[in-house]
Amino acid sequence: LFTRLFYAGRISLGIALAVTFIQCVIGVLLGSLSGFYGGIVDALIMRLCEIFLSFPFLMICITIAAVFGNSIPVLIFTLALLSWPSIARIVRGQILTLREMEYMEACEALGISDARRIFKHLLPNVLAYVIVYATLGMANVILTETALSFLGLGVSPPTPTWGNLIQEARDLMNLRNKWWYWIPPGIAIFVSVMCFNLLGDGLRDAIDPKMKR
Repeated sequence: LFTRLFYAGRISLGIALAVTFIQCVIGVLLGSLSGFYGGIVDALIMRLCEIFLSFPFLMICITIAAVFGNSIPVLIFTLALLSWPSIARIVRGQILTLREMEYMEACEALGISDARRIFKHLLPNVLAYVIVYATLGMANVILTETALSFLGLGVSPPTPTWGNLIQEARDLMNLRNKWWYWIPPGIAIFVSVMCFNLLGDGLRDAIDPKMKR
């Protein structure tokens, strides 16, 4: 059990990292395009976000798991596909504010290309928000994977994750008499989520250009 707890940490943290990376790449890219260009581009991307946000999360996870099976790639794809609209809306809101600043007018007057304005002058000022969202997102993915695995919709045994280790608590006998089956992975989840939240606060203070003197 002790060995499986540590091996499960590699799987759970790897899933969280992969899901967060994919959703941030998609969300930042689409959110930047939406906020910078506005108009029809903004309308199309925001309607797409609203479509994804309107999906019933649990039902979609059950459907995808039933069609494609319980595996790590399927879980990563599902969580990333359903999670990117949140970061896209955050980035869009920040870009809408920043593009009206004086330095952006200066960039336009100098004839700087759109891609350079987005990636060099706008995204660095949004990076702090993305970092904070990413760290909180990793904590959220760990909790989501735990919930799905507890319900039997996540990674299937014998591949261990913290979620399917806690699944042992579904048995009333284990819940009452074998605490060492489910309390250690619960503590690991709690510590990991707390660490990611604290890491997000620290990175925000270190990266945010507005807080540098």
